[in-house]
Amino acid sequence: MFILKSEIQFDTAHFLSGYTGKCANLHGHRYRVIAKVASNTLHTDGQLRGMVEDFGTIKQALKKIEKLFDHKLLIENNDEGREVARQLKEGPTDFDLYMVPYRPTAEEMSRHIYQLIKEMGVQVCEVEVFETPANSCSYSEGPVCSE
Repeated sequence: MFILKSEIQFDTAHFLSGYTGKCANLHGHRYRVIAKVASNTLHTDGQLRGMVEDFGTIKQALKKIEKLFDHKLLIENNDEGREVARQLKEGPTDFDLYMVPYRPTAEEMSRHIYQLIKEMGVQVCEVEVFETPANSCSYSEGPVCSE
């Protein structure tokens, strides 16, 4: 099996509504995202001959993901999240918010990013989101890419 890997990094803050503990405060991370595209075969003709996919196509999709998340504040679109967003919007700084339909954990983000990349036409097989250099979550909807 051939496996292509491409990655991006971005800085994002998030608020975990309903969470108690150290991470209950609004805080941020330097996220690292690795997308994998796999195939047992290579294209046999045309521009992609000898390739699984053009790295440029994967990188374009990841650039869109980076733009969507970079230097944003992720907040769950629920009652508590909307109240936090309202308070932030009324403050002295107009925060750049990204309201998401899930609690913005590494697990949910990996699934969301996987689905976004897939919707862009890239045959992604796995997305891994590192919340810290030592902690990550991988998401796949089919057989996991093996290395």
